[in-house]
Amino acid sequence: MELRPHSVVHSIIYDEQKEKAVGVRVIDGQTKEMHEFYASIIFVNASALNSNLILLHSTSGRFPHGLGNDNGLLGKYISWHNYRGRVSARYEGLQGKKVEGQVPNYGYLPRFRNVLKQETNFLRGYAAGVAGGRGMSRDSSGLGASLKDNLLHPTLSDQWGITAWMMGECVPLEQNQVTLDAEKVDPFGIPQLRISADWAENDDKMVKDFEEQLTEMFEKAGFTNIEARDSHSAPGSDIHEMGGIRMGRDPKTSLLNSWNQLHSCKNVFVTDGACMTSTGTQNPSLTYMAITARAANYAAEALKKGNL
Repeated sequence: MELRPHSVVHSIIYDEQKEKAVGVRVIDGQTKEMHEFYASIIFVNASALNSNLILLHSTSGRFPHGLGNDNGLLGKYISWHNYRGRVSARYEGLQGKKVEGQVPNYGYLPRFRNVLKQETNFLRGYAAGVAGGRGMSRDSSGLGASLKDNLLHPTLSDQWGITAWMMGECVPLEQNQVTLDAEKVDPFGIPQLRISADWAENDDKMVKDFEEQLTEMFEKAGFTNIEARDSHSAPGSDIHEMGGIRMGRDPKTSLLNSWNQLHSCKNVFVTDGACMTSTGTQNPSLTYMAITARAANYAAEALKKGNL
């Protein structure tokens, strides 16, 4: 096995006669030389938006608009998580208590809106992360032993604080998409990715509901100085981009089948966030790992049977 660090994927090589992908073009990040590597099966996991870029840039006579893009949907229906809403508050009790050590994880409030039926003026729902603690201030003045003592014995805040932040499902829309720039290229000559995405009315309504619901929860819990705010951050300011190479049973409305294979190029698999048809309200990392393991197992068995 040869490992090649500092390599940039240029595109996937499609063989017109064999009617399948046969390898990958790679640019050496230091010398700018192009190399070609060949394989029977190709997995694309460059992170959601870059996986879209690679397929869009992998053109041929068979696929003039991007590998597997027979229906023109490649790069469309990209989505992400809505983190705009945040609610914070104070708690005046527990003055004799404090925390010790590092926080192993945050609390998580699962989605509770529109679970069994449509009950709000927006589609889908949101989960919430929750964190609390008692603030401390450390005196960094002094030298030597006095400085060490100051840092080891911080002054506790008079109040405890709590914060909740939303992780909302953004319903994918066709107009939210990525395309290749017709003029701008990166240092390796690869077209830059143009991202066209914006919030929808559904997202705004979801943020408002989050603020109302968490404010009511905090009030009933006895918290004070409750503050709800909408960051109005731009799409992409947070994390968990998904979509663009969506899964589905119908080749007319999707790019990948149930095994994450391109409908029209079965030896190419996409198992990162690009394959998602919507975002849900959970951190998607474990889902990517699970579907990748599933697809890899399927690909290995199909190769043994001569089906790839």
